[in-house]
This record gives sequence, C-alpha cells and structure tokens, in this order.
Amino acid sequence: MNETAVERRLAAILAADVVGYSRLMGADEVDTLQTLRRHRSELIDPTIANRRGRIVKTTGDGLLAEFPSAVQAVACAIIIQQGLASRNTSMAEEKRLIFRIGINIGDIIVEGSDIFGDGVNVAARLETLCEPGGVCISRAVRDQVRDKLPVAFADLGEQRVKNIVRPVRAFGLTPNAIAAAPNLSQSTGNIATRQGRTGMFAACAVVLSITGAVGAWWLLGSPTLILRQAEGVAAAVAPVAPARASIAVLPFTSVTADGGIDYFADGLTEDIIAALGRFRELSVIARAAVLGYKGKSPSPVEVGRDLKVRYVVDGSIRRAPERLRVSVSLTDTTRSTVLWSEKFDVEPKNVFLVQDQITRRISGALAVRVTNLELAKAAAKPPNDIEAYDLVLRGRDLLGRLTRSNNIEARRLFERAIEIDLTYAPAYVGLGRVNRFAAVSGWTQEPIETLERAASLARKAIELDDLNAGAHALLGQVLVQFGEYDRALDALKRAIDINGSDPEAYRGLAAVLLWGGDTQGAIAAGEVLGRFQPNLSAPDAFHLAMAYVLADRGVDAIRILRQSLDRNGAEPQTSILLAAAYAEAGNQSEAERQSESVRKRFPLFSHEDFGSLLREVSQREKLSAMLKKAGL
Repeated sequence: MNETAVERRLAAILAADVVGYSRLMGADEVDTLQTLRRHRSELIDPTIANRRGRIVKTTGDGLLAEFPSAVQAVACAIIIQQGLASRNTSMAEEKRLIFRIGINIGDIIVEGSDIFGDGVNVAARLETLCEPGGVCISRAVRDQVRDKLPVAFADLGEQRVKNIVRPVRAFGLTPNAIAAAPNLSQSTGNIATRQGRTGMFAACAVVLSITGAVGAWWLLGSPTLILRQAEGVAAAVAPVAPARASIAVLPFTSVTADGGIDYFADGLTEDIIAALGRFRELSVIARAAVLGYKGKSPSPVEVGRDLKVRYVVDGSIRRAPERLRVSVSLTDTTRSTVLWSEKFDVEPKNVFLVQDQITRRISGALAVRVTNLELAKAAAKPPNDIEAYDLVLRGRDLLGRLTRSNNIEARRLFERAIEIDLTYAPAYVGLGRVNRFAAVSGWTQEPIETLERAASLARKAIELDDLNAGAHALLGQVLVQFGEYDRALDALKRAIDINGSDPEAYRGLAAVLLWGGDTQGAIAAGEVLGRFQPNLSAPDAFHLAMAYVLADRGVDAIRILRQSLDRNGAEPQTSILLAAAYAEAGNQSEAERQSESVRKRFPLFSHEDFGSLLREVSQREKLSAMLKKAGL
C-alpha cells in the first residue's frame, strides 16, 4: 500500500455486541432479530447520531462506531446501556438483550467507509473484557473523560489482549454505576464540564467512586441517590442498587500461653479487614470501630445490633515458633447461625496463604459473586521475609496507640523492615505514616521536609505495589496538607477504587473535599466514614462538622462536635468550631458562652486565620462571620 494514499485520523472507537447472542438465536430466532432491530432503530442508532457518531459497520449482533470525541463516545455508551436496562425490565429474562461495550481512542486508518488499525482492535478487545451491561474503556479514554462526565470508572489493571503487543490498562463501569448515573440523554449533546473538583462531578465522585463505582447511597441510609444541581444540569434521582453485604471482623484473640503477641493477632485482623474491603460486594466495618470488642466475648447478635451489620467474623490465633494455628468463624447475626468455621495450621511464613483462604471462603459462604480480578486484588502480596511482616505489624500496633515515643519506636521498626525487605510496600507506607504524624503533631523541627519524605515513601510503595490502597491514601493525605487538592483527590479516589472500605481513604477524601470547596461532598464522605468508624476521631469530627456549618446545618455540627468533646476531651479547634455552630444554629447565648470559654483558654485567637485552608474565599468569609457573630 502506498503510504501517501493512506488516510489517518484520531478517533474514539466504540465496539458493542450482544451477550449470548447465539443462544438467544437458537431459542427464538425471529423474536431475537425483531428485538435487536427495535433496539437499533429506536435507541442505539439515534443515540449514536445524536452524539455525532458514525456507525462504521454491523456484524449481526454487534456494531462498530467512531466518534470525534471520547466524551461523546462514553456518554453515548452510558445512554445506550441505561436505555437497554430500562427496556429489559419489561421483558422476560430469557428474552433480554444485554450488550457489552468497549471504547478506545487512537489513530485509525480510513479506507472508504471502513476503519482499521490497533485503535480499532483494542476497542474490540475491551468489549470482550466488559461486564455484561457495562462499559469498558482504555486508559487513554479515561484520561479524556475524567472530570467531564458524572461517573467514576473502576481500574481493572493491565490486561493482556489478543494480537496486541503491549498490555492495555482497562477501566470498567458496572451496570449499577450506570444505573446511578444522571440521565445524559436529557442534554442536547453538549456534556457539562467543570474545572477542578467541585459541582456535579465531585458529588458523583463521592457517592460513586468511594464504593468502587457501585454506589454508596445505601450506606448513608437514604432510599435514593440525589445528585445535586450544578451548572444548569437538573438534579437527577437514581434508583437504589442492591445493598452490599455488611460485615464486621472482630479482633482476633491471642491464646498463646506466654502472651506477648497481641500485635500479631491485631495485625492479622487488620489485614483481613483490608483484604475483604477490596470486594465491591462487601461493606466492611473499619478496624477502629471493632477495637472496643477486644478482650470481650460479645454475641454475634449483639455485635450485629451495635454495628448494624449482618455478618460477623471472629477468630483466634495460636502461635508457636514453628506453627501457626488460626481459627475463624463466620456468623449470620440475623439468625445467630454459624455459616462457616475452619482451622488453619501453617508455618508462620505462610500466614499470607491463610489470609487469602479466609477471604475466599468468607465470600463463598456469603454466596458473593467475586470475579478473579477482585480475588487477585484481595490476595496479600507477601514479603520475602516473615520478619519484615512481623516488624510491620508491631509498627502498626504502635501507631494505633499514637504518642511521640510510640511514633519514634514505630519508625525504628518500619526502617528495620525495609532493611530486611526492600520490596515490601507496607513497610514504606508505615514509615510514611510515621513521618506524616510527626509533621502534623509538631514532633519535628522540619515539618515540610518531613511531609515531603512521607510523600516520597508513599510513591515508593505505589511503585512497588500499585494495588496498595494505604499507599494511595497516604499520598492523598499528604498532598492535602500541601494544598494540592486536585492531585490529592486523584490519589484518594484511586485508594477507594482499590478498597471501598478503607477508612484512611475516606478520612482524606472528607478533608480534601472540604478544603477544596465541596461541602456537600465532604459531608457525604464524612458520613460514610462515620458508618465504617462510628466513633470519629477529633480531626474527622472537625472536618464533618465544619462542612455541616458551611452547609447551614449548625444543629448537625453541634451534635458531632459535642460527641467529639465527650470522647476526645477539650480540643482547641473543636471548641472554636462549636461556637460557630451555635451561632449558625441561632443559639446566641450558647455561642457566647462557648466563645468566652475559648477566649479564656486561647486569648490570642483570631477568627480571621481560622479555616485558612479553605480554598473558596466566600467560605472563609462565611466562617469568619459566624465566629465574629459568636463573639470571637
């Protein structure tokens, strides 16, 4: 072929086909063809045309289309899948046509009305990777649509596909996430966009991305997901997706006669919680919320009632120099029935195998549909030396009882773990947390440099293990403190994509959305954190309460701040914000009483500096006015 005669152009390519088409045709050929034609003529073809697409060719049950814009192609796919899902509800299950859609963007070769090239081939391969009823896109497409559509794609990792030399990074949108997305067909073809991380995208990012694109409205106790109005796009209400199974993992008990290994049992508990949290079908209560049961023997029914979970995992660990026995059971709290129990006897170096087996068997007992990808994410990445793992568990235990001396000792343990195994990502995450705590707690004379070291350690951990949610969460938390809110949000969303029940990620998410100006998003993230971890720490309560105050919900802020003071004692920022909350709620006498108490303890306080991290000037002014009204 003469190269000068070849026409090339950059395009977004959409490939779609019907799942199980041959089976459907075999069962009822005429009805299947008629249904497919109706879908094409009434929904698929008009939607492609409305989104400036062109159908290149059809292949019986499938089609290939090109678009001048990745945003238009993805919006088209979402509209089609929403429309098909709606149509299928009125049809018998055995007659429903369910599509898979793959989208890529790349350089294509044009010959007449047909198109060729790797860009086309990758789109076709992505379609085969797609979940039925969903959408699967390449990284190039994801980078184009990020911030421009109110949906959050889950990272499916690097995929080896047929006849493509290099791996393809794939991102998926599940049928539940598509159902929860706004109805894009109501627009005239122009997709509303936003710069930054506010408005509709931030709201959707909170309620979709924080649960791995499955949806978190059920966690918030609301029967519907309400996407707030932004930039002229009408608010939409989406139906509820099926609630995920709620589960609590109680602290494993140490039954070794000589004691002294509680940290090992605690660490194993934490790792199992983290592993289970990566399953999108499970909602896992955070470790901090179950620590109160340590050393106690509550009934599963009691735990289910207190934590509002259906399933409870409890277990024990007996460790000898050469053997490790882990006993674990899974109970349905609604029926007080043990669904599964088992004992594992292994060498200590094989503890990671035990963790993987436990998570697999719990998911099996719950009859949860878990894909091989999710199982791969849940499997622990073991260190080369069991001593490194032991050191990390001891370091985590110290960070859970944070004091300056514990932080110093934890640093030593994490540094030793890295010396033993330079490739063990959790050790770098632990050391990064040590540095972050030192900086924010005033335990170093070089806070900026210490935070920079924390960020560097987080990036090193990500380089070693991109599926380590804690590493991404740590990076996001550090970037928040540098005021890099957009990059922080990206890191925290990635952490939640990996582990939809990671409290560290929600903790950082609530902060970045608050300081970045999205108070409603911060409230949603803070309330989800409260669901996983009912007893909020003072900083977490502060972030949620400030978002309440800025959203004119002073009564809710007062409730959260009072609870924080009862649990955590008098804390300067909490006490100051409480005065503003009383003022916002219209309780002037309590506002003045609280202000008087603050002035006695902090005579140099200035309301002009309080909340200086808020990016929006209007919000800083609003908070300052409330403090001034309170008498500060």
